[in-house]
Amino acid sequence: MSSIILHHYGASPFSEKVRAILGYKQLEWRSVLIPRIMPKPELVALTGGYRKTPVMQIGRDIYADTHLITRQIERLAPEPSLFPEADIASVIGLEQLGDKRLFLAAVPVMFRPAGRAVLIDKLGKDYLASFGADRAALFKGGHVARPDAAYSDAVLPPTLDAVDHQLTDRDFLFGERPCIADFSVYHPIWYIRSNSGVAPLLDDYPNLLAWADRVRALGHGTREDIDAGQAHEIAARCEQWQPLPAAVEGGLVPGTRVSVAATDYGTEPSQGELVSIAADSMTIQRGGPDGQPVRVHFPRDGFRVEAAEA
Repeated sequence: MSSIILHHYGASPFSEKVRAILGYKQLEWRSVLIPRIMPKPELVALTGGYRKTPVMQIGRDIYADTHLITRQIERLAPEPSLFPEADIASVIGLEQLGDKRLFLAAVPVMFRPAGRAVLIDKLGKDYLASFGADRAALFKGGHVARPDAAYSDAVLPPTLDAVDHQLTDRDFLFGERPCIADFSVYHPIWYIRSNSGVAPLLDDYPNLLAWADRVRALGHGTREDIDAGQAHEIAARCEQWQPLPAAVEGGLVPGTRVSVAATDYGTEPSQGELVSIAADSMTIQRGGPDGQPVRVHFPRDGFRVEAAEA
């Protein structure tokens, strides 16, 4: 199997989702640390504009968004599986709840007075102000508004209560083994627990806390640290592409210069030549580091593709 390179930073919730999956599958991977906030020149050199964290690299193939990253990991290492067929519709429903509603509800919690005090102690007032400005920019241009305290208050308690109840008589959300739903619900919980000022908000959910400890105990696999220059060199020297899923009719002809962007938030576009549109993903090819071509893969869900202006 080609080596996985994860471009991430330690405090990133969605990165923790992927790291935990790498631990569950006991995979070896390489780590490239990237900044929390823009600019991210070494990352954008690979993606062409996409700025969200994390990004996965395999040779000269670049994967955006954890929806697609996790499915590519599953293709490379199918056992143990993240997608139990018997419960797949329910699993995907909880995956989306974790990655979208629960994550967005967790974000404002970090900026409650007790949580903000911890962030200031860790990051400093100036950096926290820069972080806030960066996240304000992140939520401009998409259809998802920056979540506020009212959203968090409305969504977080009933969701935590429901998850805690589901975990009453089982180790993981769908039984004895974790699946993609566990990792998607886990990372917002991990995010809250990472801040000692707001972590006590979870104390009323003992089943959830015990489950989160079980997910954390899976570890992160075997990690090797490299820098962005090494990752760029790996991309430039690679001579093969990862296999593509079967193409479907997508309304745009391969070879068309296109722009791809997220539709929710973090809508900075990436441009390149369309390679393929599949049922669940789309791929463009563009000039990467050292002028060598890279392919950037995006999920179709949550992204738009359109012909680029000449």
